[in-house]
Amino acid sequence: MFVIRKYEERDVPACAKCFYESFFDCPLTEKDKIFLRDYAQVLIEKCSFTYVAESEGQVVGFIVGHYKKSFDKLLAKTHDAKPHYKAWLRCFFKFMFGGYKMSAPFKAQFDLFYKKLKENGKDTPLACDCELMALCSRKDFRKGLGTALWEAFKERCIQSGVKTVRVFTDTDATYTFYEKRGFKLVWEKPYSFGTPGRSLVYEYKL
Repeated sequence: MFVIRKYEERDVPACAKCFYESFFDCPLTEKDKIFLRDYAQVLIEKCSFTYVAESEGQVVGFIVGHYKKSFDKLLAKTHDAKPHYKAWLRCFFKFMFGGYKMSAPFKAQFDLFYKKLKENGKDTPLACDCELMALCSRKDFRKGLGTALWEAFKERCIQSGVKTVRVFTDTDATYTFYEKRGFKLVWEKPYSFGTPGRSLVYEYKL
C-alpha cells in the first residue's frame, strides 16, 4: 500500500536514491551521491508538479509532469514547485566543468544515460499538453508503485484540463509499463551514437 502525496523539498535525497535505482547499478562514492542529489533536485524543480510515493514512511518512488510554456500558458501558471534557478545554474556549471569529481564507474553509466537523454531533441514530437518526465523506483518494482503514481499523475492532468500526455523513453527502460496502460507509440528512432537500441515516444489521450 502506497501513500501518494505532493513533493516537498525534504524529499530530494530519497528521490535521488530512487533515480539512482532506476537507471544505475554501480557502487557510489559520496561525491557521486552529491551529484545525484543536485541532479534530482534540478530535475524535479524544473517541472510543473511532482508526486512521491511513500511506503512505511519512506519515499520509494516519484513521478513528475512538465507543462512547457509553449504548450499552454495557463497550465504553466499552475506550477507547484518554484524553480530554484540558482541550484540549476550551480549544478549545470559544476557538471560542465568537472566539479563533481564522479567515480569512473558511475561517470561511465551516467554518460551513457545522458547520451540517451539528449536523443530527446528538436525532432522528437512532444508537442502536447503535458510531458511525463520520470517514473522512478526499484525497491517496489512490480508491486503496484508505478500504477499508484500514474493514477495520481493522470488525475492531476484531468483536473488541469490536459488532453494529451507524452513520455520519452528508450528500449532499455520499462516502456512496456506505458503500453499496458494505454499509451500508444508515436515515434521511434535508433540511437545516433552507435549503441544498440531506440529512442521512443509514447502518447496517452485523456
